[in-house]
Amino acid sequence: MGRHPETRGAGPLDKGGFWAALRREALRVTRSRFMLVFMFLLPMATFGVLIATFSSGTPRDLPVIVCDRDNSALSREVVRRMDATAALAVAGRVADVEQGAALLRRGRAYALLSLPAGLSRDAAWGEAPAVTVFYNNQWLLTGGVLSRAAREAVQSASRDMDRRARMARGEDPARAALRIEPVRVDQHALFNPGMSYGHFLLPALLPTLMQLFIMMATVRAVGGEFRHGTAGGWLESAGGSPAAALLGKLLPHTAAFTLTGVFMWSLLMRFCGTPLHGDGRLLLAATVLFIAAYQSMGCLFVALTGSLRVANSMAGFYCGPAFAFSGITFPVMGMPAPALFWSGILPVSHFLRLVMQQGMQGAPVQASASAVWVLLAFVLLPPLVYLPKLGRLMRDPAMWGRL
Repeated sequence: MGRHPETRGAGPLDKGGFWAALRREALRVTRSRFMLVFMFLLPMATFGVLIATFSSGTPRDLPVIVCDRDNSALSREVVRRMDATAALAVAGRVADVEQGAALLRRGRAYALLSLPAGLSRDAAWGEAPAVTVFYNNQWLLTGGVLSRAAREAVQSASRDMDRRARMARGEDPARAALRIEPVRVDQHALFNPGMSYGHFLLPALLPTLMQLFIMMATVRAVGGEFRHGTAGGWLESAGGSPAAALLGKLLPHTAAFTLTGVFMWSLLMRFCGTPLHGDGRLLLAATVLFIAAYQSMGCLFVALTGSLRVANSMAGFYCGPAFAFSGITFPVMGMPAPALFWSGILPVSHFLRLVMQQGMQGAPVQASASAVWVLLAFVLLPPLVYLPKLGRLMRDPAMWGRL
């Protein structure tokens, strides 16, 4: 390896510094199948798989087993209304609850509807019989959909029966309907009124996957220079400036992932119909900060470990469970202190808060300012630690070639 100049030999943006390092990295990226796969092919493939998974927006035709021991007009009406809902589909009938429970355990259905003997008679006598729904709540999303759809179907049949009975006793139809539900809840869903799981989950899942690709590519790009003993040439190409070397190294990746991010948002908003009620320019700027934040954290892991293998492990540990702590499926305000801390040190948590505010909620720009400042801190603060450390590693051949 040739001798490389000292750091003071060139400024970060001198012709022989930053631009030379940038050209060097751009050439390495175009010749690396790993980088091209991680920057473009894998993100786009996973985006496509997830979009196809949530293409219907809401779960439909979830299989339900029916045990009708009454076999009356009322019980058949309840079953008909269950089957008529978009979310549920009657997949079979059983003679007793034990047979239905066995089918649930074997995964043949998600729920069992049990209509007891004497249902119609007890309802006519005003004894309020119970229709029982057994469902597997291990899958919270599926359980919630089943519970809501079954309750609405049964309540709808019950209200219609009550109204007909009142009208048969001579009550006015409007008055009969009022007596059935004297106090009503007037609900207004402010955001995502269609209950689309695609609009809810896709804008969170896709960036969460993207952060993993950004981190892995960054660790590979920076750590690979030390692993393969090319750190000296990298520093030399930048005119001996670690800052120029890192800027030139990272900027082609930033540009590539920005293109991937633009593709991601275009897919979501144009193809999937994901709403953007806020400021699109702020969302794009935050996306660039999000990419730079994970690049900064990737450099920090390489600097702290000096090992590509260990840095990769740290990156996986850091990014792998990020979605669980992002506040999308479990509210941040309900998390215990350790989980709240872990959520706070993940750039994706702050980015997704901004995405939800500018996407569905249409919040003013000022409401998302705190998320922008936090992302900017992830970009600017870690270099105070990793830049001096990486500079020393670049000049120490004893640290090159480590796993």
